[in-house]
Amino acid sequence: MNGCVAALSVDTGKVVDIEIMSSYCPTCRKISKMPRIIESETFAADHVCHSNFQGSALKMEAVGATRIFQRSIVKRGLKYAHYYGDGDSKGFISVKDTYGNDSVTKYECIGHVQKRVGARLR
Repeated sequence: MNGCVAALSVDTGKVVDIEIMSSYCPTCRKISKMPRIIESETFAADHVCHSNFQGSALKMEAVGATRIFQRSIVKRGLKYAHYYGDGDSKGFISVKDTYGNDSVTKYECIGHVQKRVGARLR
């Protein structure tokens, strides 16, 4: 129900941009369990929802990466050239054509590569 995607600087190792997503809002959940009375309707009208993502949990990484890549020019004045992933191609597929055809290249975390290769060898 919650996800976090971060863009890190290769030079400094610090977080450049972050996208925190949630498909859960405790207040919305309470409102949905309340009986349909006038008080609950006014409570719902004053409510500011904490949910900023609709969809499956599997889509969170791809959507978060897309949001970060799309706002990079406006927010930072730069284009991200590399995508370091965990082997899940959905995140990379969503950002590879952000700035033009095949404008982002993919690199994989060596730990994830070792895990997949080791599992296949066994």
